[in-house]
Amino acid sequence: MIYKIPKFVALLSGLILVAASCTERIDVDLDDTYSRLVVDGQITTDDSCRHAIILTESTSYFYNQPPPAVSNADVQVIDDEGNVSLLSEESPGIYLLPEGFKAVIGVTYTLDIQLAKEIDGQTHYTASSVTPSIGDTAYIGLKYQPDWGEEGYYVVQCYYWDPPEANFYIFNIYKNDTLLTDTITKKQVVDDRFYNGGFTNGIGVGYLNQSKKCEKLRPGDVITFQACSVTEGYAYFVMEVQEEVSFSTPLFSGPPANVVGNLSGGAIGYFTTYPVLYAKTVFE
Repeated sequence: MIYKIPKFVALLSGLILVAASCTERIDVDLDDTYSRLVVDGQITTDDSCRHAIILTESTSYFYNQPPPAVSNADVQVIDDEGNVSLLSEESPGIYLLPEGFKAVIGVTYTLDIQLAKEIDGQTHYTASSVTPSIGDTAYIGLKYQPDWGEEGYYVVQCYYWDPPEANFYIFNIYKNDTLLTDTITKKQVVDDRFYNGGFTNGIGVGYLNQSKKCEKLRPGDVITFQACSVTEGYAYFVMEVQEEVSFSTPLFSGPPANVVGNLSGGAIGYFTTYPVLYAKTVFE
């Protein structure tokens, strides 16, 4: 007896055979001998804390330890009048500015790093940042949105007079002195195109999910809003980092790319200076 195979079954079998024959194992060699200096440096106008410059070394893809600290470097910050501030290494890779040091609006600062041992053939790195302007005062309010999420959200609304020039902002939210926006993915980065030189009139700058224990508000809780007026370069740096570490659909997303920093010598990271503005409210 002769059985006739349906055409679609034969076609499907052929496609499976073709696909199987096209499979090839590719071993990707992730070289762990190449490394670069990584710099994290932020200096603000707030003098209530000591500002730090953190130096580490990049590692291989499968490295499962904290990045190696870069110690024994000569690190200094120089303003545009030539005043030099030397940093002391408080712990491996963490270099502190003198107590009371703070950035001044309109002043350009240069970070100068001289390593004791070269990384990728380099020992000297620099970066510069000008400190932008910011408004004088701001105040905040809380608006409840019961239809958002399981138990609703409280929106932190900001009322603020924006300076006439173009500004970029990063917003942070504290609850009882605990930073809620404690990772770079939680920070809001915005420009002032919709209210440049005007009054913000209650724009949303933070969102508190009442189904999360750490964000749930109770009477007496103090909410603190911090506005950071940053340079355009640093704003785009943070947004690029957020894009790189967040989930994206491969079908529609572009290929990964290195995040652009402002360090010389091929170092990774960013050195920035910016003013900060605080506003508080007590939840009743």
